[in-house]
Amino acid sequence: MRVERIVPKSIPPGERKDFSEVYSSFAFQEALFEARRCLYCYDAPCVKGCPTGVNIPEFISRIKSGNLIGAARLIYSANPLGSVCGRVCPTEVLCERSCTSKLLNIPIAIGHLQRYVCDFALENERVSFPYPQPQKGPIAVVGGGPAGLSCIHFLKLLGYRVTLFEREEEPGGLLLNGIPPYRLPEKTARKEISLILQGVEIGKGIETKEDALRVIKEFKAIFLSPGANKPVSLGVPGEDQEGVISAGDFLKEVSKEKGQFDFSGKVVAILGGGASAMDASRVALRLNASRVIVLYRRTREEMPAFPSEFQEALEEGVEFLWLVQPVEIKKRDGRLFLTLERMTLKEPDESGRRAPKGTGETFEMACDILIKAIAAFPDPRFLEIWPGLKLDPRGYPLENNRQSTNPKIFLGGDLIKGGTVVQAVADGKEGARRIDEWLKGGGAQ
Repeated sequence: MRVERIVPKSIPPGERKDFSEVYSSFAFQEALFEARRCLYCYDAPCVKGCPTGVNIPEFISRIKSGNLIGAARLIYSANPLGSVCGRVCPTEVLCERSCTSKLLNIPIAIGHLQRYVCDFALENERVSFPYPQPQKGPIAVVGGGPAGLSCIHFLKLLGYRVTLFEREEEPGGLLLNGIPPYRLPEKTARKEISLILQGVEIGKGIETKEDALRVIKEFKAIFLSPGANKPVSLGVPGEDQEGVISAGDFLKEVSKEKGQFDFSGKVVAILGGGASAMDASRVALRLNASRVIVLYRRTREEMPAFPSEFQEALEEGVEFLWLVQPVEIKKRDGRLFLTLERMTLKEPDESGRRAPKGTGETFEMACDILIKAIAAFPDPRFLEIWPGLKLDPRGYPLENNRQSTNPKIFLGGDLIKGGTVVQAVADGKEGARRIDEWLKGGGAQ
């Protein structure tokens, strides 16, 4: 028997003019109906698809019995950012991809169900974490993004005293400074962040070698998760023109409402094919751009953006230009003129991905704003201040099971090339476990 999947209502694409959350939450009857579609598999392949190991069949079973608080508590026992991840997890390539129900029809709407019960618990002030009185430590966590927050949470559960060192005005990382409000409302992120940080001392960011040496001396272990905030250079003439900005800076300014962006009547080009490119393109439309065009040097098949991200951008009116790459940027009469080279793809490499190569054929395209949404790497100046921290040729710290070449320093988030919030949470969780294991084994003696 075919039973249709239930998902919450969304704002129609043509009406997404502001930063209101695109998807609403389930009503109870909708959540109950969707929960009843679950097959409660004995081997639970969906759990294997979740980086944080949430017991998905059990929390869905609790929804079915009407125990919403119990469902939320089960989620939070594995993931302290349950409501956040219920919104921003790429469930279609994680838990839902492994869902057995897709063999009968389509996967259970796991992400929406998780969001529903976590929101319910938060709104009713029924979320609290059983942190014991700290008796061990101290441990330093450097960087308060999702990996750092997760590490703090699980270290506190293990009884450690933790100090967070944060260089931004407040902790949160991309949860407050990078993910647009139509995907993740600020109030939701703040609720979960504040629960994790209760009783945590917060110090200023580590900026110098002296700061780093002091932290290494004063703390038994350090968890580094500063994020990747160094945009890759295009390496083309004219890249430093006014009107060329990085997606990270752009999304941060929009999130913080420090920048007064008004793209009315402007043509905005977005360079890149990942999640930040999709976010930047959809934000530009909400800032009244007349056209938004994503430029990507490969094709849709090689694009790293998740299917839902691409589809929503397409539905909202974002245009896509495939197999092109800028080779020069000029400015004339207040506009940017991009010289674009047409690309072709080589045969797949060992990873199965096809690398682009230039054809020599070029053409010119005019725009008013160019947003670079290409790769970003950890800041080498920050990493260089930590003694004993060796880097690979790409600028990432060498590590063995999250432990760096300085045995007191453990790594997470973008430092080990994590890409999603849920993976960052998993990194922090594993980092806390590894720190505890190392200290119990006689580390830092």
